[in-house]
Parts: sequence; structure tokens; C-alpha cells
Amino acid sequence: MKTAMKELTSLCRAALEGSGWAQGDYEDAADAAVWLQAVGFGGLEALDGMLGAQTREQYTVKGAACGEHPARQAPGLAGCVLAFELAWARATKEGIGVVRVSGALAPRLALHGLKTMSGRSRRFDLSWRDAGGCHFAWTDGGSLYPTYLGCNARSGAATGEIVVCCRTSDAIPSPIDVEPGLSHELDPEEFEARHHGAIWNGVDVEPAQLARLVDWKRRVLVAESEASRTTCV
Repeated sequence: MKTAMKELTSLCRAALEGSGWAQGDYEDAADAAVWLQAVGFGGLEALDGMLGAQTREQYTVKGAACGEHPARQAPGLAGCVLAFELAWARATKEGIGVVRVSGALAPRLALHGLKTMSGRSRRFDLSWRDAGGCHFAWTDGGSLYPTYLGCNARSGAATGEIVVCCRTSDAIPSPIDVEPGLSHELDPEEFEARHHGAIWNGVDVEPAQLARLVDWKRRVLVAESEASRTTCV
């Protein structure tokens, strides 16, 4: 069934709020999940990993000269935007910034973080690992949408890992080794076409997914009572 993007975003935010996420985090995650759903990357499936879950992500930051800092607990969803901002800041100082996130609850949401950084005149490389394998994507900083290189479904590495690399120059090598022979590549033009198609025509959503979101949303509603029916806000 089709659902309008704004309505779906509102529902996702309420569901995440009902499962205990803070305001800034649930807004970022909902925006990311709906965009992924719109472009065919199963954003609502990724969101399932966050509903009712405890934050357990950790991240490390590494540059060219200062080495890798000790692991820190992520204050929110590191893969949505934070990892990219940290990599950008380190690259500004040292030419390259690498952020590794472990224990990511919804690692594919990092693709939306990459989209957020697209068009900002800086090269980003991204890999994330989920149940489907190891995925690779990048942006050259000149397009408003990223490029998805594909997935190595045979990867045996642990799921929930995200690696973000920001570079000031392509002459600096990236630590992300893209697997050869990847298929199903999506270029920025295809991402844009899918996104705009969803804006006009709605997002494909399974009824069971909507029902699950509605169930979590109910947890933030005031229980019906005589007082709730008569009290003016």
C-alpha cells in the first residue's frame, strides 16, 4: 500500500518516541528510515532494530597523524549524521577522517547520512554491515545524492558495523576496500528519481509494518479517561 512521506515520517517519529528515543534522535532516525524506504532500501525494516532497543553504539575517530581515539559511547544514532560530522571535522585538520561505529542498531541508516553529506564539496566513502552482507557507497561532494556500489552478500563479518571516511583529496587513499564485482549499482540520478517518485506517489509500505508502528505510537498517547476527554490544552 502507498503512504504519503510526511504521514509516514510523523508516524515513525511517534513510534520511536513511544519506544523511548529522545527527540533529536527519533527525528533523525525517522527521516532516514522514510528516505530509505522511499528509495528501496527497506527503511522500515531497519527501524525495527531500534523499536524498544537500548542505545549500545560505540564509535572511534582516527585521522592521519593523531592516531585513533579511545572508543566512546554514541550519544545518539552515530550512523545517521554524527559519524559523518566527526569524520568531516577530522579531515579538515588532517586531510582524512575515519569514524568506525560498532553495535549499530540500524546500520543501513548510514546511507541517509551519506545523502545528507552529498553536495558539500567533500569526498565521503561509506561501508556498513547488516544481515545482507557488507555494503559500499560514496559521494564525490558534487551531487545531491550518493552512489551505491553494491553489497558483498558473502561477507562473514559481524553485523552492526559502520565505517565512514572523509577525505580532502582523492590522492589520499581510503581505508575502505570496495569488494570487486559488485552489482546493483545505483547512481545519483536513480536515487533522485526514486525519491521524487515517492514524494508524488507515496511510499510502499506493508500493512504489518504500519501496524507495528501504530502499536509503538500508542505508547505515547494519553490513556482515555473522563479527564483526558474534557481537559483543554
